[in-house]
Amino acid sequence: MAKASDEIRPDRRPWLRALAAMSVLVTFAAGLVAWPAPAQATHSTPRVIIDTDFGQWWDDVAALAAAHAAADAGQVRLLGVMTDVDNRWNAPAIDALNTWYGRPDLPVGAPVGAPQVPEAYSRLLAERWPHSGRAVDAVTLYRRLLAAQPDHSVTIVAIGALTNLSRLLRTDRELVARKVARTVVMGGEYPRATAPEWNFGLDLDATRRVVDGWPGRVVYDGFEVGAKVFVGNGVCAAHRRDSPVRAVFDLLYGCGADQRDGTWDPAAVHYAIHGPTGTLRDAGAGGHNTVTADGLNRWQPGGHRQRYLVLTDPARLTRQIDAYVNRRPHR
Repeated sequence: MAKASDEIRPDRRPWLRALAAMSVLVTFAAGLVAWPAPAQATHSTPRVIIDTDFGQWWDDVAALAAAHAAADAGQVRLLGVMTDVDNRWNAPAIDALNTWYGRPDLPVGAPVGAPQVPEAYSRLLAERWPHSGRAVDAVTLYRRLLAAQPDHSVTIVAIGALTNLSRLLRTDRELVARKVARTVVMGGEYPRATAPEWNFGLDLDATRRVVDGWPGRVVYDGFEVGAKVFVGNGVCAAHRRDSPVRAVFDLLYGCGADQRDGTWDPAAVHYAIHGPTGTLRDAGAGGHNTVTADGLNRWQPGGHRQRYLVLTDPARLTRQIDAYVNRRPHR
């Protein structure tokens, strides 16, 4: 992710921050937010596809955990999950997490020839938890899922590289314009980046193509939002030892440690499900995003279909997301 200051926020740029486990003190935040009773999805429930650079960062696991918990509460209808980076363990690991949450049939897409990245926990999940291991080509799965949905009904949440979206745009732009109601992109920094951000830099050509040409409404969730949100510090108290969510946080931090690196991706998922709330609002009306050849993004005047998120209450958003992440599946 882009960074403005080494002193106040973590650096997720690949050339400066190595994947490492961290050890610090944990506080349990479960129970601070009332949990909704299980409910059935309705025709107005958001239909969501999640596109993630799973396997490296803690917040991708937290984002999927929150999405599954919201689906258990009838607040979202999950259509599928895509990995957007090239690591052979990612798709089976995502499938294992989906299966643990009681959704073994939730389809998983994987790209071919996408940016290669190391994994921090995907192999652990794939080897320790059951899964089918059958991934579908990501663009093929996107086209199949979108074609089966009503027009202007799907929300895509992109919380990694924009490789899959770029390829989908080149393959079937008309399908995207007809089926996708809104796209929430975790990437960049707003209103102006001070350094290239992790997600945007994973596949810069794809980023520029999507930012310049994606049809429909787009909401950007910038680095500055997640830098002040610290989700996951209740996971080890809320989840038993058989939980893959707990296993990831234990591996990266050590249960009983304090996650103070930030939490980016769950904020995008939270907005996709709930829209603007007392913790997140969208700004930037009358403007649009741009990304330069060196990976820096900047909000420019002109346009009416793009927005970026502004964080208004970091502590409350942390509690809201934790209430989902700490929830075990209905099984």
